[in-house]
Amino acid sequence: MDEEELLRAKKKAMSLLNYNDRTEWELMDRLSGAGFSEEAVNGAMEYVKSFHYIDDERYAMRFASIYCQSRSQKRIWQDLTKKHVPEKYISIALESVEDGEIKALEKETRKILKGREIEGLSYEEKQKTAAKLYRKGFGTGSIRKYMGL
Repeated sequence: MDEEELLRAKKKAMSLLNYNDRTEWELMDRLSGAGFSEEAVNGAMEYVKSFHYIDDERYAMRFASIYCQSRSQKRIWQDLTKKHVPEKYISIALESVEDGEIKALEKETRKILKGREIEGLSYEEKQKTAAKLYRKGFGTGSIRKYMGL
């Protein structure tokens, strides 16, 4: 590895992080995909880590706080797992936004019911709504509690 390639890899990493926050895995993947050698990728990763420009725990916390009111915790877990965020960071992030799932459940239920109230639904309509919510990734316990089943 030459110094010029390392410098280019560092600049590319900074450019990618300037555009969008990324996980460690995503940044490594993008740098490797750009044709940099493994040594240059590792050097660039060390550089951005030294300034705390990349932090998977912080990424997980931000991601969970942004999406906690629109996605189930299961969905957030899946999304972060796809981005190769370590499970311990995902757990910490989801614990910090636990009450957000109820808000997400309320929001999704309103979208499904299109202005109708849960109290006015028949048992069969509640079951269908619960099935839709379950397919969206909400837990059966949360759904039953919220819908009064």
